[in-house]
Amino acid sequence: MTSIFTAFTQAGPVTRTEFPECSLTVSKHFVQSSSLRKTLIAAYRAYARAQVWRRGPRILVNSIPKAGTHLLTAELERLADLQNSRLHLDIDRLGMPGTSNDLGFPMVNLPKTERAISTVRPGQMFSAHLYWSKELEDILSGAEICSIFIARDPRDIVLSRLHYAMGLRRHRLHPYLAEVLENDKDRLRSLIVGRNADPFIRPLRATLQGYLPWLDRPGTLAVRFEDLVGQRGGGTAERKRDALRSIVDLCGIDGSKVDEMAGMGTGPTPTMRKGKAGGWRDEMPAELVELCDAEMGDLIEAYGYART
Repeated sequence: MTSIFTAFTQAGPVTRTEFPECSLTVSKHFVQSSSLRKTLIAAYRAYARAQVWRRGPRILVNSIPKAGTHLLTAELERLADLQNSRLHLDIDRLGMPGTSNDLGFPMVNLPKTERAISTVRPGQMFSAHLYWSKELEDILSGAEICSIFIARDPRDIVLSRLHYAMGLRRHRLHPYLAEVLENDKDRLRSLIVGRNADPFIRPLRATLQGYLPWLDRPGTLAVRFEDLVGQRGGGTAERKRDALRSIVDLCGIDGSKVDEMAGMGTGPTPTMRKGKAGGWRDEMPAELVELCDAEMGDLIEAYGYART
């Protein structure tokens, strides 16, 4: 079933961006049709829910969008006998219209979130793009979910978001970014500072603020994209080994493959373009690097990265 699901996610050429360094296609693993994607995921989710005999922890991989959820789920599938349930929780699905917290995020429908989590079987993982709240943290703790938060340099996040939205025609921002804005500097600027008109784009600063508490919650393990990519992605085998070992220790899963995987490249994912750390240094124009420092320099440091 997994191989069938993967086979259907192949796609043809995608939109390219204008920066010479960004000329590679985003990924070949795209389903450009929203209806086809929903049908395939629904079929796979039914298959995953039926596996009531599975044993092991239930693991959540949570992150800011484009920070590395697919990277980590691919590594977990290779690391141990864990199945990706293909359940993905995000604010678009769980946010309650007409509600808002202090940062402008819609309030999460907590009963709906609990019901969704209950469909994940032991020995399976699921992913999310959900900002921190005490209520959500309590739900995860009460369900005995092994919670992992993956962080990434915000400047790489915004670059990855640009490539993703430009390459995926069904993305809600694709028409605006690809057809209304004329160059990549304007596209990146809009993703950094946000947009209040339609289509709405939340400022990256607000997003970073919403997810920041996950970094130091006692029931959540925080790992870094830059550590998980290993030496082929600009990190080191030692840092990848330490990150994988911390996951093994937290979740109580088989760690016999940790040393082998520490020296390997990352596994195939549906959305990964390069899988490298620090690409913003080569790809982001200087004026936009300065804009990032001005808009969210304090939060770049709060996430553990250095300003320019």
